Amino acid sequence: MRNTLVYYDPELTVTVEDIPIPEYGPDEILIKVVCAGSNPKDYKHPMPDRFNVKVNQGDDVGGIVEAVGRNVTNFRKGDRVAGFHEMDTPRGTYAEYTVCPANTVFHIPDAVSFEEAATIPLAAYTAAVGIYLHLELPLPWGRRDAHAPNGGKKIPLIVNGAASAVGAFAVKFAKMNPSISPVIGTASAGASADYAKSVGCDYVVDYRAPVETVIAELKKALGGAECHHIFDAVNTLTSVQYTTACLTPAPAGSGIVNRFSGTLPVSAASRGYPNLREVEEVLRNAGCWAEQIWAGCVHEDKIEGSKTFGVIASKIMEIGLAEGSFSGQPYEVVPDGLDGVYGGLVKLRDRKGGNTKLIYRVAETPGLE
Repeated sequence: MRNTLVYYDPELTVTVEDIPIPEYGPDEILIKVVCAGSNPKDYKHPMPDRFNVKVNQGDDVGGIVEAVGRNVTNFRKGDRVAGFHEMDTPRGTYAEYTVCPANTVFHIPDAVSFEEAATIPLAAYTAAVGIYLHLELPLPWGRRDAHAPNGGKKIPLIVNGAASAVGAFAVKFAKMNPSISPVIGTASAGASADYAKSVGCDYVVDYRAPVETVIAELKKALGGAECHHIFDAVNTLTSVQYTTACLTPAPAGSGIVNRFSGTLPVSAASRGYPNLREVEEVLRNAGCWAEQIWAGCVHEDKIEGSKTFGVIASKIMEIGLAEGSFSGQPYEVVPDGLDGVYGGLVKLRDRKGGNTKLIYRVAETPGLE
């Protein structure tokens, strides 16, 4: 089968090779790839100063189950599925066949195309880890009446970068439980703000305004409500400053914890990102519990119980897609299938803004039988 490698030699390099169809384990699923999707990590992780790996970097797939491991009971050959491949390991989705852990595979209804399915996995699991495992916000079925743990009070949420893929999925998960309200997003004015509203934001604030204006507008959207939860899909020093400025100090002994979940490092102990010492200081001064999201925890139990959580997140998306309460991202199909991966990654690397997912139809690969 055709398989695509992404690496640096010394610049970004993509090569297509012929290898056997991959083997799969007892808890894994072999999927025939119809569509694969790109993520920014696909060109970042192979960098020499990052993970410095030479593997198939594709992690998002929309396809058809070819075979299942002996412990897999809820999928069978021929099922239409989307799946999240284990990052930075072989058997990725830029290929004719991929292997995904069964806990991060979910069925897709006939109304959802393989292209849309391939826009979902990595970004959506990232958002789910942040919303549910980090921020500990109510799951879709969580009680919202007077018998709820918080007495049925509304729980405001600020989502910075709400028009990004991860930010938009964070909004979509939050809107599955009406007790999470209002959901206040930040996005640049214009098309991005319109998109953030379309995915469910109750209010959208232009993050490009002066910091004092952003803070004032976020507080205005809160309407005097207490805020204890921030999801930051961008987390620059500036965004950490204006979002944490809106947190309500947690009273001593109340059991309330201000929580911050972001896609980039929040500790000065990390390397390779600017202003981390300042970011850590701002979060500490705000009295925040903070953690960087690592979507791969659903494959490795980096957070205790996160592999089981992967099953739960998969079912939430599966049900949401079937009911129409959850959806994928806007997408653009890159020509020439797997031969288009290099051009797609360069476009993803060099573009400024935008939330369109880049998708590859494997059948369109030139010379593929």
